[in-house]
Amino acid sequence: MLKSFLGWLRDYVIYTGIVGLAEGVLGILAFGGLLSALLGNSAIKAGAIVAVLLGVIGLYILLIANRVEWRSRTELDRRLLQHYCSVLKERHGHSWRIVSWLESAVVRPNGDATEVITVTAIVECDVLDFFAIRTGAGWHQSERARRKVKVNVKSLEVDGIGGTRRDVTSTWLDDGRLEVLAHFGSPASRGDEIVMVIEKEWPGKCAPLMRERRPDEFALKFACAIGYLEYAIHLPEGAEVACDPVGLVKGQHDFSLAVKRNGAGPTEVCLVARGIPPRLRVGMRLDLKKVR
Repeated sequence: MLKSFLGWLRDYVIYTGIVGLAEGVLGILAFGGLLSALLGNSAIKAGAIVAVLLGVIGLYILLIANRVEWRSRTELDRRLLQHYCSVLKERHGHSWRIVSWLESAVVRPNGDATEVITVTAIVECDVLDFFAIRTGAGWHQSERARRKVKVNVKSLEVDGIGGTRRDVTSTWLDDGRLEVLAHFGSPASRGDEIVMVIEKEWPGKCAPLMRERRPDEFALKFACAIGYLEYAIHLPEGAEVACDPVGLVKGQHDFSLAVKRNGAGPTEVCLVARGIPPRLRVGMRLDLKKVR
């Protein structure tokens, strides 16, 4: 019987992990403490309460240690994967040309942002195993805030076909940006067109603009030339905003920048640019006047 119980306990821990084991132990301690408190004398009650408290504290410390170790191992795995993907990219000359980049960001009054990017690219190497982008808030966010950022990458859905999510890995770089790698199910070949939809949930990304009422820049920089860029920022209803282009000069670059106020709907600031050279940081600088 004891052998069977130990075998069950081993399988239970393997299946549920330390958190599941902790939940079970806490349940047993709580039940025992409740019986002692209801049925025992004062000394038994006091001893049961102390035992429960010690058990809870010990398990809490164990859970914290386990979580720290898990995060450390996960971060190491991510950094190693990012390193070897970078080596693979350099060794095999991974490259692509972006035909169009369509980005739309919805900014909430508290500074949270939801972004959707549709990128169309042409493969310019013999074999492409993954697609990489680097993205950031543009200002220093705490590690706790970064952990809330969520990024999904999926194929483009057309007439009910497509829309499945890619396998994605990500790593925070030392400069505060998040590198996202979208891994293909099968490698793409030279000349193939790849279309991906990138979805980002970024809590607090626009806090400087919305909470602190400070001017903020929404800008992008690409390693390759961009044929067509469309970047739209949707601000909350009633927002009044001033804007200037970033990195783009009239008469030198082909672009337009406009503010559209949709009555009772959100205010939209839209940048459209064509023929953007590589390594040029382009975008818009916004200054919130007020939100009615």
